Amino acid sequence: MERGCKVIITTSREPSKKTLELVNDLVNSLPGTSKIVRGKKSFITLLEEAVACGARYIAFIWERRGMPFALLFYDVINREWKPYMLKISGIKTRREFPVFISRRPPAKSAVIVDLSEGEVGDIFTEIFGYPILYSLDAVRGLFDTVVLIRRTDGYLVELLGSDLGPRASSIRIKKVVYRYV
Repeated sequence: MERGCKVIITTSREPSKKTLELVNDLVNSLPGTSKIVRGKKSFITLLEEAVACGARYIAFIWERRGMPFALLFYDVINREWKPYMLKISGIKTRREFPVFISRRPPAKSAVIVDLSEGEVGDIFTEIFGYPILYSLDAVRGLFDTVVLIRRTDGYLVELLGSDLGPRASSIRIKKVVYRYV
């Protein structure tokens, strides 16, 4: 695990292959992230590893019945859960695209393009610290990863390459649930 990562990405215990592929795609596509293999580690152990890495947030991908179900964030510095949960209604891995998408080299730069102008773009900006824009035209060829957020039945988060072609898995977010923590 590298020193100086901003966000640690991990899963619930005993994740499915699909969830592991999603985690690997996210870590490869989002600069400043690193993964921790959960295994049987307790939450305290995860927290200690995040502090040792210098991470600001831990992103948890929870599973239900072998499918990614929710994305939650823990603020390592303030020792508290963020008050929102992104409910995942589906993901599309690189293997499920109509054409084969090979894994690209790890990204060094990223930008968020929020065409939905909703809350998911603000949440991603807060957690990952990437700049946010509201037009796709201005980013072609400038960043290794473009996190494109579009409004569908909820939100669709696509990870695109600098050529605006698919780079990694896409995530369909059903809704953002605000909760008291």
